Amino acid sequence: MNQGNLENNRFITISLLILALVAVAFALNFTKPIMIPFVLALLIRILIDPIIDFQIENLHVHRIVAVFVSLILIVFLFIIIVPLIVGSVATFLQSADDYNSKVLILIDILISKLGEFDIVVDRDMIRNTLLGLPFLDWASTILSNSANFISKLFLVVIMTLFLLLGKKSKNISPEWNEIIGHVKQYIFTKFITSSLTGILAGLIYWFLGLELALIFGSLTFILNFIPVIGSVIAVLIPLPVAFLQFTDPTYVILIILLPVIVHIIIGNVLEPKLFGKAFGLHPITVILSLIFWGMIWGFIGVLLAAPITAIVKISFEKFETTKPIAKLLEGTIHLKS
Repeated sequence: MNQGNLENNRFITISLLILALVAVAFALNFTKPIMIPFVLALLIRILIDPIIDFQIENLHVHRIVAVFVSLILIVFLFIIIVPLIVGSVATFLQSADDYNSKVLILIDILISKLGEFDIVVDRDMIRNTLLGLPFLDWASTILSNSANFISKLFLVVIMTLFLLLGKKSKNISPEWNEIIGHVKQYIFTKFITSSLTGILAGLIYWFLGLELALIFGSLTFILNFIPVIGSVIAVLIPLPVAFLQFTDPTYVILIILLPVIVHIIIGNVLEPKLFGKAFGLHPITVILSLIFWGMIWGFIGVLLAAPITAIVKISFEKFETTKPIAKLLEGTIHLKS
């Protein structure tokens, strides 16, 4: 009888957990226009806290001054980077006709090779399709999305300012102080390693003369927040441009090989030493979190999936009632028979 009650309690608990997850997912999706800027602001606040603390402790400035200086530095960084990226895209689209010609030449070569194996391909249809690609529409879409991004960035900055200027509670338990410390360590370290990966990759592309080197470096920084999959995508994205730009295969090989070495060294050697086991997530957990947050918040959700899941895992580890869930996310839970 007790065994039956135990099984019923487990069934009820699991059912309630599933219903709670569905309700939370629905609420997060419904409040997406507000929640995404808020979460980004919260992560930025965590990220620049060490910069603020450095100014207060070493430069002995007031907290309000330190907050405004930190925000100005971040906004200034975006003001520099975003126009450069937009300008690079515009320059690339201006030379779209040249790339179209190169693509058509490659297609003619490929069709000739396929003809040797009696494989017939409609050359005119492919040529007309490529020539009809709406590059101007793509350019206007990129520019409009950039303007939309800047407007959302302004909202994120305002939210970050209010979070930073808010009064800190003095009655915080040691557990929460430890959680906040671990979260700050994770966010700041991940930002540094992603920045290092993006800068090194961008310098490699620039040194090899690859067009859109700045864009590919920026994409590497962004995609590095997506575990495993992001690094693969970051390495593969420059290949179409490299194939069209370079006739010497050595450059294409280097554009693949050198960034792969950077990703391996930083992702598999540096990050584990900096993070330690405390921030480890099971690969299945990572995949499921990418799917879950991607369905709710789209591409932004995919980018934020790993940091949010890591923060949840760090928080759950500090309390006995939720520690089994943290072990499950880590993949180290042992089920007793």
